[in-house]
Amino acid sequence: MSIRHAGKSGVNGPSGPGGVLLLDAPEVVEALPDGLVPARFYFADLEVDIPTPWAFLPSPGRDQYLVFEWNVRGARPVDAPPILLPNPMTPANFPYRAQIPQAFLLSSAIVDLKYRVHNLTPISPSFDDSDVRTIRIDRDAPGAGALLPPAIFPIDPITEAYLIANPQVAMEIPDGYLGREVGDKILLYFSDLNLLPTGVPTLVSLPLASASGRIFVDVPSDVFRLYPGALFLFCFYRLEDRAGNVNPLFSQVARVGLQTSLPPVTYPRPSYPQAATNARGVMTCDNQPPIWQGVEVFVAAHADIRDGDLVTMRFQGYGQSPDVNPDPSLVETLTHFWDGVADASGYSFWIRDVERVIRPLKNNAGGGATYMVSRAGVDIGLSATRYVQFDREVNSSQPDPIYCWIDGNGPEP
Repeated sequence: MSIRHAGKSGVNGPSGPGGVLLLDAPEVVEALPDGLVPARFYFADLEVDIPTPWAFLPSPGRDQYLVFEWNVRGARPVDAPPILLPNPMTPANFPYRAQIPQAFLLSSAIVDLKYRVHNLTPISPSFDDSDVRTIRIDRDAPGAGALLPPAIFPIDPITEAYLIANPQVAMEIPDGYLGREVGDKILLYFSDLNLLPTGVPTLVSLPLASASGRIFVDVPSDVFRLYPGALFLFCFYRLEDRAGNVNPLFSQVARVGLQTSLPPVTYPRPSYPQAATNARGVMTCDNQPPIWQGVEVFVAAHADIRDGDLVTMRFQGYGQSPDVNPDPSLVETLTHFWDGVADASGYSFWIRDVERVIRPLKNNAGGGATYMVSRAGVDIGLSATRYVQFDREVNSSQPDPIYCWIDGNGPEP
């Protein structure tokens, strides 16, 4: 049975049971004021300060051991490995920094943490006890374990008139996700492509002020103007809690039509040089180079495209030539800073993501390319759209159509 060494703690802390004074509670260095330890500190030993000295410190012939008691609520207390304190110690050594092994941080828990100072050996019944510091280890990301439903756009389509009337567009996030808490944040990702994001979020919401009720995130209208000419806008989101845990999966995608303002049409249409190598002017496997190697979109030089201008080319695939049934997944956006010398005769954009963007354009499909010119961050002009037919069907008389591609002619799903 452990026995407190009464009288050794008389200069520290509040009274414990039986009138024995307790040492001051440990201070977890990285804990927030309410005791939550941010998740980024779970991957190394936990830094803990012993704030103040006790009455009789280690001295020659008198070793002392520091033992942290890790008391997870609902479980039996566990001692961390004992730490032999420096000998001698003086008040100048305080606050004294120690570590609790990272292995104690592997699970979410509310922990009542305290320490004991044992004399002579780490199991000596003669020890001083500290007051308790309550901390929280949170390794559970909000929304984990379930597929997050898509965000909700306020209207469809998002028009320029709506953006003018609403400088802040309120996106709604379904509120029934698991583990919702005050302080959660919404990480929003916007794109003109229906592809999982790979970069940083477009916008991070303010911390949620409530753990229940509907969730709205105000998105500046300028975000929707980042994609001029796009027919659709896509939104994914993830969730981050106050500890910094982020759910690993993106939400289901939300899609909205987009009708934002564009600069005036002041530039000639781009062209498809490969189409000129086909007698019908159609994009097929007979083009040179074949379209499975890439599709070229050529922008001719123009007196009002200057050195350093940003040229943004957007390609949109259509289910039926020339511009019927736009497919939201068949979009490619490429950019190029104009070089007045190298681009004196024009510049060729190459669509290389052919498996995603080009191969689905099988039979009497369409593609449309346009480009926009920006100078010093200001959009100054737009080209008209150049449409071209895509047709890879080589034998329509068979029960299963045959299509051309890099690996030869054959049926496709």
